Amino acid sequence: MATKRAPLPLRTLLAPHCSRRPQSLAHSTLRAVPIRPNAPATNPLQRRWKSTDTAPSPQTTTPSTAKPPTTPSPPPVKPYSYEDILSLTHSPTPHTLLIDVRTPAEIARGRIPTAQQLDITAHPDGLFLSAEEFEERFGWPKPERGVELVFYCKAGVRSRVAARMAREAGWRVGEFGGSWDEWVGRGGRGERG
Repeated sequence: MATKRAPLPLRTLLAPHCSRRPQSLAHSTLRAVPIRPNAPATNPLQRRWKSTDTAPSPQTTTPSTAKPPTTPSPPPVKPYSYEDILSLTHSPTPHTLLIDVRTPAEIARGRIPTAQQLDITAHPDGLFLSAEEFEERFGWPKPERGVELVFYCKAGVRSRVAARMAREAGWRVGEFGGSWDEWVGRGGRGERG
């Protein structure tokens, strides 16, 4: 009958492999392998790169010489105050268009005079439509690119989103941040939509 032996501790099992350290590189079993950029990949680590890839040159990796291409950013959103909107309603210009982005139910309770309606929640793609489709959907002509679009809503959240979208689409953009709440609160005259 065979006797049962106790398992050896892990340190005893690994001792022959861990205690041997090469005294110099000459005694080491590791060797340096030169990598040729156009040679076929034989090492699994080399295979992850395409064979046409080469090592990056030092000039392209230094932050001082590597500059990302710059694209012109759209102009910032111009903030409008209550006084600016009041002036705009008394003497409208063909170069500035006031746009109410609230829902038809909200506009039925009143809107700022001279404002056009573009319900941003129901039609977020409105400014990206063709001129014909825009006029068919909203009942007024799509503004030209040279016109500044000034957005407002009830409290300023939807107007901010609409302004950002119009800005990205290429229009000059303004925003009345106080929106309908400030207009009514400061005694602005509203008209029924």
